[in-house]
Amino acid sequence: MIVKLTKGELKIIQKMANEIWPICFKEMISESQITYMLHWMYNLKTLEDNFQKGHQFIVFKKDNLYLGFASFELRKYNNSVRLHKLYVDPSNQNKGTGRDLLNFVINEGRNAKISKLDLFVNRSNPAVIFYKKLGFKSLESVDLEIGNGFYMNDYRMEVEI
Repeated sequence: MIVKLTKGELKIIQKMANEIWPICFKEMISESQITYMLHWMYNLKTLEDNFQKGHQFIVFKKDNLYLGFASFELRKYNNSVRLHKLYVDPSNQNKGTGRDLLNFVINEGRNAKISKLDLFVNRSNPAVIFYKKLGFKSLESVDLEIGNGFYMNDYRMEVEI
């Protein structure tokens, strides 16, 4: 079951990120960059600020367990949905959870009369293959300096919805 979170429930996202990220990103970026990014992107104040700016947070919940989460923003000014986050607990990957979360986001966009969805994903992330199978096209490579000498080396990808 997919559930939208309230501002008061964002600690769930913080906890899940701290559990999932060290496993999922250990082959892509250094442990010190993982720690830096978790503190930068998933501290409660940042999550609450994003919520106030219109980011919506959803979780995939089954038998009182949280198996994955996503955040997105409906950006009507440019007719797009921006998928900010999509992560699934490694023990539950390849079971449809990520696809279910993504389909929820796509349906929210369609309901808002938005015609495309875009995202940024690390270029070495296996999720690139997942997105390509679902019809996403890579629009550009982006190297974004994020502080402390760290970079996000991403593709910006997009799909029509």
